[in-house]
Formats: sequence, structure tokens, C-alpha cells
Amino acid sequence: MKTQWTVVDALRHSRHDWLNRLQLIKAHLSLGNEARVQELIHEFVGEAQQESRLMNVKMPLFTELLLTYTWSHPPCNLEYEVLGDVHTLTKYDEVMYTWTLHFFSMLHQVVDVHAENHLCITIEQDDRFARFFFDFRGKLENIDEIKNWVIHRSNNIVSSHIAPEEISIEIQLTKEG
Repeated sequence: MKTQWTVVDALRHSRHDWLNRLQLIKAHLSLGNEARVQELIHEFVGEAQQESRLMNVKMPLFTELLLTYTWSHPPCNLEYEVLGDVHTLTKYDEVMYTWTLHFFSMLHQVVDVHAENHLCITIEQDDRFARFFFDFRGKLENIDEIKNWVIHRSNNIVSSHIAPEEISIEIQLTKEG
């Protein structure tokens, strides 16, 4: 079920995230760890650039899903990356939003919530294809359930690998016209 975030909710979460980042910088400055401060600033700028690239693919439902993922305290850390030249992928928005929402739901049911779980979503494009890579590292409690789920949603999945501590799924969508 999708939560309807208000503008105030979005601003509150964004402010909270940026205050946390500033507190990290402040803490390392007080410890005299200037090298770590520089690393953090570089990391935060990189995240903001990826956020901008994600928004530029013009997939509002999918983008909102990724940008608001952490707001409900999920059992996985999420990272995303948009590689290559950014092209508009609006026509894939609904299908990728729905697939990803169901994937998140299934993943949350089968992960060990006490383990460190990490999910990276990469979007890669060329002139003919748009590819979405879902790479999970962590601990799964029921790999058969997720394997069956993937088999039943195999449209556009060109490769998948599921093991007790990892999932790799590649979805490829053909660009037409």
C-alpha cells in the first residue's frame, strides 16, 4: 500500500536527513578528522548527484518509491545509481514502479531483519535498452519463496541469481521509437 506523502512530510524527512549529515560532519570536525569530513562531503555530493540523475529519467512513481524508501524504516539499506547518458524512461514508470513495489514487499518478507541487508538498484541505458539491476546482499530466511516469486514475474527478467545471502536480478526493457 502506497503512503500519500504531503509536501510537509517530504520537507520534514529531507530536513531530518540533511541535519543527520551535518551532525556527522560536525562530529568529525570536533574530532579533528578533516580527511573524514572531506570523504563525507564527497559522499553526500555524490548522493545528491545520483538523486538528480534519478529524477531526470522522468519516472515519477518509481523515483518517489526510491526516494521515500527509507522513510518507513525498512529492513534494507537502499542505494541507487543511474549510469550513462540520462534518457527519459516515462513509458516504463508504472511497470517498474509496480514490479519494484512488489519486489520490496517480497524481499521484506524473506530477509533476516537482524542482519545487515543492503540493496543496490542500478539503471543503465543505451540506445536500444534500459536495464534495471537489483543487487541484494544480506541474509535471506526463505530463498525458495523469493525464487518462486521471481519465476512468476519473469517478464523482462534476463538474468537472476538467488542464494542465501544474495539476489541479483536484471530486467531489460527494449526502447521503441
